[in-house]
Amino acid sequence: MSRGKGDYATIVPQLNRLNFYTAPERSMLSSENATIFIIDDSPLNLNVLRRFMESLGWQVFTAEDGATGIAEILKVRPDIIILDVMMPSMDGFEVCRRLKEVPATAKIPIVFLSALADQESIVKGLELGAVDYIRKPFQQAEIITRLQLRLKLYQANQALLQKNQELEEQIQKTERAQAALMQSEINFTVAFNQSPDPIFIYGCSSGCIMDVNQQFCRFFGLNKQDLVGISRQQFYFWADEQQRQSFLRDLLLWQKDSQLKFKNREVEVYDHEKQIRTMLLSGEPIEFNQVDCLLFVMRDITERRKAEKQLKILSQACEQSPASIVITDVEGNITYVNPKFEEISGYSMEEVLGCNPRILKSGDKTKDDYEFMWHTLAAGRNWHGEFHNRRKNGELYWERASISAICDQQGIITHYVAVKEDITKEKQQTAALFHQAHYDHLTGLPNRILAKDRLQQAIESALRHKHLVGLMFLDLDNFKKVNDTLGHDGGDQLLVEVSERLQRALRQTDTVARLGGDEFLIILDQVSHSRKLMAIAQRLLGVMRQPVNLQGTEFFVHGSIGITVFPDDGLQANVLLRNADTAMYAAKVAGRNMFRFFTPHMNQAAQKRMAMESELRQALSSQEFKIFYQPIVNLESGKIVGAEALMRWHNQHLGLVPPDQFIPMAEEVGLIVELGEWLLDHVCRQVAHWHVLLDDEFFWLSVNVSPRQLKDSYFTTILREFLQRYQVRPEWLELEITENLILEENSDLLKNLSDLEQENIALSLDDFGTGYSSLNYLRKFNFNSLKIDRCFVELLPQDNNTGGLVRAIIAMAHHLGLKVIAEGIETSAQWNFLRAEGCDYGQGYLFSPAIAVEEWESLWQKQPFSP
Repeated sequence: MSRGKGDYATIVPQLNRLNFYTAPERSMLSSENATIFIIDDSPLNLNVLRRFMESLGWQVFTAEDGATGIAEILKVRPDIIILDVMMPSMDGFEVCRRLKEVPATAKIPIVFLSALADQESIVKGLELGAVDYIRKPFQQAEIITRLQLRLKLYQANQALLQKNQELEEQIQKTERAQAALMQSEINFTVAFNQSPDPIFIYGCSSGCIMDVNQQFCRFFGLNKQDLVGISRQQFYFWADEQQRQSFLRDLLLWQKDSQLKFKNREVEVYDHEKQIRTMLLSGEPIEFNQVDCLLFVMRDITERRKAEKQLKILSQACEQSPASIVITDVEGNITYVNPKFEEISGYSMEEVLGCNPRILKSGDKTKDDYEFMWHTLAAGRNWHGEFHNRRKNGELYWERASISAICDQQGIITHYVAVKEDITKEKQQTAALFHQAHYDHLTGLPNRILAKDRLQQAIESALRHKHLVGLMFLDLDNFKKVNDTLGHDGGDQLLVEVSERLQRALRQTDTVARLGGDEFLIILDQVSHSRKLMAIAQRLLGVMRQPVNLQGTEFFVHGSIGITVFPDDGLQANVLLRNADTAMYAAKVAGRNMFRFFTPHMNQAAQKRMAMESELRQALSSQEFKIFYQPIVNLESGKIVGAEALMRWHNQHLGLVPPDQFIPMAEEVGLIVELGEWLLDHVCRQVAHWHVLLDDEFFWLSVNVSPRQLKDSYFTTILREFLQRYQVRPEWLELEITENLILEENSDLLKNLSDLEQENIALSLDDFGTGYSSLNYLRKFNFNSLKIDRCFVELLPQDNNTGGLVRAIIAMAHHLGLKVIAEGIETSAQWNFLRAEGCDYGQGYLFSPAIAVEEWESLWQKQPFSP
C-alpha cells in the first residue's frame, strides 16, 4: 500500500479524566459573596434579615412591595430571592408568578418566608416555582443553613452550565484535532489494521474496493486479494437486498454530490458463518493514493441490539409493573423509579433521581433496622421486610419490600433494586379487625381481652423492674336508672363521658378499659407506693362527681372503686381481677361513691355473699321470711292509723339478715319481683284480717314496691287479683315508691302508675328530699302522700336549716293536696315540732319499732300515744 502526504485520516481518542471544578470555580460555589434580594412589607423584618445576612458577607437588597421588588430585581439579578406572602396590593404568590414568567429572572431561586404555615399555602408556593418555604417565626441558624443550601445549589447549577459550555467547546476542538489526525500518514496504518471494526475503502471513480483491513477479512472469512478490486456490484455480503440497492444508489449519488452523508446506517450482513449480523455503517471522504475515496467503518452492534431489545422488554415490564420499583447505585442514590412508584409516593422521577430513598422515611424504622438491612444486602443476600413511609403530601403508607443487589460480571455490586407493594389497605383492614377484637366499639377503650393482655404485660414488667402495679375496678352507681330514664342513647352518652373523664385524669401510660356495661378497669403501671393509688382513686371519684349534661338534663353519677395491688394481693392476672371486683363490691356495700382496697377479709365477705345468695334462692320455699309492721300514728290524735309492712329474713345458717343486705341482692339476682309478690299477697291478707277486727275503722297498710315490680307489665294484674282474693278495698293499701323511680319514664312503669290511679290505690313518695325532688312529677302522678326521710327528722328541732326545710316540705305538700308522713321519730321534741308544723302522720321508735303480728294486740292497747 502506498501513501501520500495528507492522504490519510484517522480518529485516535485520547481520554483524560476531567476535574469538573477548578479552584476558581470552587470559589464560585461559596455563598460568601452571594447577592440576596428580600421583599417584605415589614421594615422591621427587612432590617432584621438585612442585619444578620450582611454579617455573613452577603450583599442584601430590599423592597417593601412586590412591584418595586420586581423592577429592582431585573436590575440587580440576585443569586436568591426571599419573599413574604402576606403583602398589600400584590402578595408573594403573585410576585413569584410574575418573576417566573420573565426569562431573565425565571431561574433565580425563590424562598418564601411567611407566617402562613398551612399545607395549602406551602403547596401553592412550591407549585409556583419556589425552592423552599420557611415558616415564621424562624431561627437564624435554620434560615442561614437553608439559604446557604439553596445558594450553593443555584451557584453549582450556574457553574455546571458554564462548565458544560467549556466542555462542548473542548469536544469540538477535540473532534477537529481527531479529524486532522485521521489525515495523519503515521497513524493511519496502525489504526486501519488494528481497528476492532471491519473497514474498507471504496474508490469513487473506479467503483471498486481499494483496500480492506484485517478485521474485515476475518469478519467475512475472505482474503484481501479476493476483495480488493471487486466492484460495487459484487458487494454480496448484504443480507437485505433493499439495503444493498439503497447503498449502491447512494454511492452513485455521492459521486455527483459529495455532501451526501453515510452516517451510522444500520444494515444487516452475513458473517463468515453465514449468520446475520447487525452493523452500524459510517463513511467519511478521504484521499487514498491521490484518489477520492470513501472510508467505511462497520461496527458490529448485534449483541447491543439484542441487549437493547431485552432491556426494552424489561423496561416495559418495569414501567407496567403493578409493583413499585426503585433502582439505586451502590451509594443508595436513586437512578430509576417506575410509574407505580410515582403513583404511590406522589414524587415524579425527576424529583427523586439522585436522591436517597430516605426522603420517604416516616421515622418509624430504627437505625438498627436500617443497619441490619444494609448489612444483609452488602453480604449479597436478599432483604425482605416492610416500610412505613411518607408520601409527598405527608400521608403515611405501608409497603412490603424485597431488595436485591445487582452485580457485574466480576461479582461486584453496582446497583440495588427494590420491588415494593403498597399494603396500606391490608394493614388498615388488619388494624380494623384488631381494633374490633380488642377495643370497645362505644368508648374506643380497650376491652376485656386487651385489658387482660396489658395487665399481664404490666405484671411482667413489674417483675423485671421490681415495682408495683395498681388495679382498679370501677362500677357506676345507679347507672341503670340513667339507662331506664333516658334510654340506651342517654346511657351510651354517659359511658362515653365517663371514659373521657377517666382518661383525662390519668397518665398516658395508664390503661383505662371498659369491661362491659358500666364496669371499667384501670391498670396503673410503675407504681412506687400503694399510697399513690389512694390519691388517684380520690381524684377519679372527684371527676366522677361532676354533673353530666345528658339530653338537656343534668345528672350526678357516682362510682365505686375496688383497688388491688400486685404483688401484695396476688401474682396472677385473674386473681387480681377477682380481688379488684371483690373490693369494688365492698365499696358499694359501704355506701357507694367511695373506694376500698382489697383485704383478705374481703374474700371471706365474698364467700359469705355467695352463701347468702344461695340461701336467698331457697328462702321463700323454706318459709324463712316474716313480715313485721311498724305503726303509723296520727300526730294530732296519737292514734294508730296505719302501718308499714317490712320484710325480715331469718336463716338457720346466716341468722337474722338485715333488709339492706338481702333486698339489694334480690334486685341483683332477679328475685325481687317474686319476693314483692309474696309480700303483697301476705299484706293484703293481713289488712283484710285486721279490718274485720277493727270493725272497718280507718286503717291502711303501706308496702314498699321495688322499681322492677313497677316496670313489670303483669304487676297491676297480679295486685288486682290479690285485692279481689282477700276482698281488700283500695283505700286500705298504700304503695311506697322512691323519688328516683318516677324519673324513669319507662312505658310499662307509666302504664302501671296509670292503672293504679284507675284502681284508686294510693301512692306515697318515699324518702322525699334525698333524690331529685321534682315538683313536676308530684303534679304529674296521683300521689296521696309523701314521706320525710329520717335523715331530716333526726336533726329536729335543733338544726334551724333543717327545720326550715321540713317546714317548707310540709307546706308545699299540703298546697299540693298531699298528706305528710315523717319517718324516724324518736323523741317527744321531734313529735311536738312536726305536729306544730302541721305534719299529718309519723312513725318511729318513739311509738314502736316494727313488730310481728302477734305483738300488735298489746300495741293496740297503748294508744293513743302522747308526747
